[in-house]
Amino acid sequence: MSKLEFVDRQDDDLALLRKEGGGAGRSLAIFIHGFLGNHLTTWGHLPDMLREHAPSDSVLADWDFLFLGYSTRKIGSYLDIARVIATQWEKAATGKRPFGGAYTRFALLGHSLGTLGIRQLLCAGVMQPPQMLNALHSVTLFGTPLNGSSLATYGRAFGGPITGALEPGNPQLRMLRSWNESVHPFLKWKGVRVILGMDDQVVGNKYVDLVDFAGDSKPAFLLKFDHGALVKPKDWASSTIRDEIVGALQ
Repeated sequence: MSKLEFVDRQDDDLALLRKEGGGAGRSLAIFIHGFLGNHLTTWGHLPDMLREHAPSDSVLADWDFLFLGYSTRKIGSYLDIARVIATQWEKAATGKRPFGGAYTRFALLGHSLGTLGIRQLLCAGVMQPPQMLNALHSVTLFGTPLNGSSLATYGRAFGGPITGALEPGNPQLRMLRSWNESVHPFLKWKGVRVILGMDDQVVGNKYVDLVDFAGDSKPAFLLKFDHGALVKPKDWASSTIRDEIVGALQ
């Protein structure tokens, strides 16, 4: 059983769990965090659990894992997050450092604000790396701000300009919805799975059935999970979040 080596490049806001010897011909799952998170802390013990258990899992053994970050205070739009994802995707697809081999299949998994960056990249064909949608295996969005967040106004003092793009009904979110509806018939990305926590007070779930994006599956709800706990598994053997990740990568 091959081990996963851990490459943490904090100056670049990324950490890579990869098979020893490089990723040539393998699959890469890209995780991207939300508002004021970082590339590792958002996911709790998930990176450690994947390092220990993924090599022996019949589904996860084919995958490496990239935990990707950005500085919340330095971005002003969803496009800025989309550009971060596209840049690292292109490096991974062409085997540039730190990837050590060209990956051929990708999955995108995001939390909170990061999910809006993923949605933006799906819509912005000119930003996408070559053949991105052909290589895209799945998209999973945890705690996505379908309606914005009623708590966004409290984050203005420390969240920077992007905070406004999380307020309910803000122009960026309305534009993203319209963009999504307009381009999905032509770009036809793989189905997007939306995972929400029933106890999530940050993004809520009121009216969720009225604001589905084109290409989304019907939202799934995880009981007794708030906004942060939604992506922080407590243990591997009985983790609901683990099951969602395995389902996204199978």
